[in-house]
Amino acid sequence: MNKKQLILAAVLGSLCSTALAGGFSIRGKSASSLGNGTAGTAVLAEDASVVYNNPAAMQDLDGTHFSMLLHTIVSDVQFEDKGSNISGPATSSVDDPHFVPNLYYVKTLQEDMRFGLGIYAPFGLGLDYDDEWMGRYITTSSDLKVINISPALSFRASNKMNLGVGIDLQYLDATLANAVDFGTICYAMSTSYPTSGCADPQNNDGSQELTGSNWAVGFSFGLTYDIDALTRFGLSYHSATRHDIEGDSDFEGTPVELQAMDMFTDTGGSLTLNLPETLSLGLSRQISPQLQLLADATWTRWSRYDALVVEFDNNTPTSTTEQNWQDVWRFSVGGNYRLNETWLLRAGFSHDQTPIPNAQYRSPRVPDTDRNWFSLGSRTRLNPEMELDLAIAYTPPKSYRIDRTDSLGHILNGEYESEILYLTAQFNWQF
Repeated sequence: MNKKQLILAAVLGSLCSTALAGGFSIRGKSASSLGNGTAGTAVLAEDASVVYNNPAAMQDLDGTHFSMLLHTIVSDVQFEDKGSNISGPATSSVDDPHFVPNLYYVKTLQEDMRFGLGIYAPFGLGLDYDDEWMGRYITTSSDLKVINISPALSFRASNKMNLGVGIDLQYLDATLANAVDFGTICYAMSTSYPTSGCADPQNNDGSQELTGSNWAVGFSFGLTYDIDALTRFGLSYHSATRHDIEGDSDFEGTPVELQAMDMFTDTGGSLTLNLPETLSLGLSRQISPQLQLLADATWTRWSRYDALVVEFDNNTPTSTTEQNWQDVWRFSVGGNYRLNETWLLRAGFSHDQTPIPNAQYRSPRVPDTDRNWFSLGSRTRLNPEMELDLAIAYTPPKSYRIDRTDSLGHILNGEYESEILYLTAQFNWQF
């Protein structure tokens, strides 16, 4: 790769290289599953959120069901410098709350068939840093929204087994921004091009913003099987989706010397993002009329995201960024306790693995690590047709390193500490 390609890859590739975040998939697509620590999501049929959790379980719902919920996600993410060579504040924090609504609908078509529709967010990312912070050449803000519109059908295959299938119509919208060290770029090019007038490393910054959106199609299927009258097994699969994104790259503050060479000017571009498939295995056991125990293991194939290739419309060389992400598991255990006809109590614990292999591949766009989650929840019957679910999920503070170097020699070496809190409310109606 020549010097021009190296510089462009550092600026443009670093912007896009972590547009996707395994550690920022949205947990628990309902308050009911979140309160159990996502344990048992592949087997339970408590409300219309089964459209996502396992479409086969819709078969256990009679009549018409509607669920509406809102996730409130609050994160406290702190960065502390441990030897970076980039100017700017040595500490930075990210703590803006995010609100994620979901809607679900299930209707009985006939005795052995149900129809469902889900509108929900399987993935999301939203981080904003100070514009002058040390990691500004990698990111100043990231906003990724993924929405699924999912119609589904379920069938009773036998007196023990239900089957379900669905289609995922998936919309992705991303806006990603970072600072550009034009001073270092001009300095690096000054021996070959007349750019010495703008050569002032880390003191002649501009900015870049990348925006793009796309529709993609995937599918889901599931089954539930009653091992005996008290024990159920469930399997739920959501396919991978491929997003071929057409977007725009907009620069501000580009020095005139670089503009004259048609470098770092506004242009269109394209890239491909592969969102991973997931496979969930669930088990429930009714211990007593009051107590139900739950377990879940979910596999996510993040190894699909091994590299990101960005192509540009203005003859800018293609940028390829290696990711080296890994497949991961989430393990969950939990339970439901029926206190009385009005109240159901929930609790759960889960362990999430991160797909990021080490500190060298960690990015401030995705400051992720392995996490332990603790969850509590409740369901209250408000009247014969309406229930209210509440849930809280919390991962305690955890420290982990980042040691990232780009092609311009910027070193971001430091320590993150983060904690995340979910607060979720869900209304269920049965008609």
